[in-house]
Amino acid sequence: MADIIGNALGFDAPPSAEERMARYAEMSLRPLLDQDRNAPMLIINGADDVHVPQHDTLVFEGRRDTVVEPLPDTGHCAVTKLPEVASTVLDWLPRALASAEVAR
Repeated sequence: MADIIGNALGFDAPPSAEERMARYAEMSLRPLLDQDRNAPMLIINGADDVHVPQHDTLVFEGRRDTVVEPLPDTGHCAVTKLPEVASTVLDWLPRALASAEVAR
């Protein structure tokens, strides 16, 4: 996986951790996250995901109109908990649509 990411980042040889981190910093989405305008968001991810660190999920906590649901004992494929995910989505969606309608 690291070689694939390194190639996508433009490296022609496996980058060191420092080189990867420097390149990641250039692509920071922090300015977007710092804005206080967004559509309603539901963030669902496995709490034990090895590909998307929990910090990358929790960074959305506290944002306006945002619900963050890390699934305990779940890895990258949250679909392994499909009944729980579906229930969460089906509960959240009508509320999100209603609040979007009120905001119009």
